[in-house]
Amino acid sequence: MTDDAVGLAILRRLQGGSDDELAWVPSRHQAPSSPVDDDVEYIDGGTSGMELLPLIQDAQDLLILDALAGPGAPGSVVTLVGDQIPRLLNSKLSPHQVGLLDLLSAARLLGREPERVGVVGIVVQDTDLNVGMTPEVKAAIPEAVVAARAQVQEWLG
Repeated sequence: MTDDAVGLAILRRLQGGSDDELAWVPSRHQAPSSPVDDDVEYIDGGTSGMELLPLIQDAQDLLILDALAGPGAPGSVVTLVGDQIPRLLNSKLSPHQVGLLDLLSAARLLGREPERVGVVGIVVQDTDLNVGMTPEVKAAIPEAVVAARAQVQEWLG
């Protein structure tokens, strides 16, 4: 996984880990002590698809960390909240977006959806099946971690 793994890299950093821990970590993991708040649960959704629906329905707030196809140059950190998400995801920002939009729509149709939804991502350069991230994307991870923490702190009040 090249740049496509950046969402997982952001997640691991939020958990207090490093990019070297991208492999061999359980899919569903709650950090023993959150750098933000004990009410934050970290979940690696990967490419799970509709099996994430119950988790999404049970979430009060949902922050998605992902690789994005734009807007901006590779390595740009993008934060989207609320109504910004569907408009921009219609532009094929994320390789996972079809599943994301389907999940959010299904949760809404079933009458149980998060109160607030946001995306923090990094614009990627290479999503081919290779090992390692491009330098621009890897260098943007710390900024994305700061953006994710800030969004969660804003929601927690």
